[in-house]
Amino acid sequence: MKKYFLFALFIIAAFYCNAQKKIKKVEIEEVGFNANLNFIAESDELYYDDLKLKITPISTSSLNQKFLKESSFDGKFEYSYYEKSRKSYFSKKHKSKREKSDFEFLMEGIEWLRENDSISNEEYNEFEKQIVLSYDYEEGIKILNSQNLNSCNPYYIGGKYLNTFKIEISNPTNTYKKLNKKFLIETGNMLLHPLSTQEITERLEASGLLNQNKIETLNRYNLPEEILIPPNSSFIKYFAIVPIDYNNNDLRISFLDLNSQFKWTIIKKHDSFDKIYTYFEFSNLWKIENLSRSFNENYWILKGSSTTYFTDRAVFIGEENLNEEFELISISLYSNNLYFSRAKYKGADYVDLDKNRRKKLSIITSKLEELQKKVSQ
Repeated sequence: MKKYFLFALFIIAAFYCNAQKKIKKVEIEEVGFNANLNFIAESDELYYDDLKLKITPISTSSLNQKFLKESSFDGKFEYSYYEKSRKSYFSKKHKSKREKSDFEFLMEGIEWLRENDSISNEEYNEFEKQIVLSYDYEEGIKILNSQNLNSCNPYYIGGKYLNTFKIEISNPTNTYKKLNKKFLIETGNMLLHPLSTQEITERLEASGLLNQNKIETLNRYNLPEEILIPPNSSFIKYFAIVPIDYNNNDLRISFLDLNSQFKWTIIKKHDSFDKIYTYFEFSNLWKIENLSRSFNENYWILKGSSTTYFTDRAVFIGEENLNEEFELISISLYSNNLYFSRAKYKGADYVDLDKNRRKKLSIITSKLEELQKKVSQ
């Protein structure tokens, strides 16, 4: 009896040691700077040959959403779009018997989760990117590029945005007007010209970033070297120059044969930082229902916190953010089954500061019973 009692104590002690460990912290140094530019207009409107011209320096990234939305434009007068369709439903029912690959099974899993409103379209895209990257890196990169907000912005090249300007052109007269004046951008000792559509296209092509959406955006918006403006009309175009560091405090744009200039005073705020951040490290414990398992593959999305970092084996929570709630969504492959989890967590629930103890973060998954790896007729 005593032997069984001691064995039971050993099991309890082992479980306790596994569930409760000493607090573990990691320190991470972050070094860098933040820069902010503000343009104060001294003269941003001019008249040329009865045309009213207004130029505004803009943050190029602010155009991402606009260009992305316009990429859905279609020249058809009649067309349909199905998020779900009868045709796709019945086509899935007539596949021949065979066992799906892990890749096919995982893709079917996230598609099923989206169709059943367990994940959003945005979450589906994130899972798709992760899964495809792990099986086919080149195809994954294509998906990643197509989903990026800057995927339709031609003024994003080589990992950097060009310096971009918006030009508003108005023709209040009753006749056509032509704008074909060359103009120059001056800041400090730098003298630059706007990049033509051909120059931007060549740079995009050389960087492997040229796509149909960017070509269409350039055709819609990039200011041509010569443009004919209809009477009683106004519209907006954009032009760009290579990225520059506005170390000087002024910016000027001048047209050939035009004495007046566009002028801005530049206020640049530059803050450097060198800071140590402390993170609590919590081990992850993946489970099927309540049984611990090591899955073949895990894919996850962490939401609700910009200060929490997640890996397959551990989660790192900022020392000052233990009470910040975050959500973890995961899909996992184990043997021939898929498992899904969606739950919210808070670091404070897994640490006892007084006792210097931490618990493992349990990720309890549920089997997707409706999905089978073997395709049935």
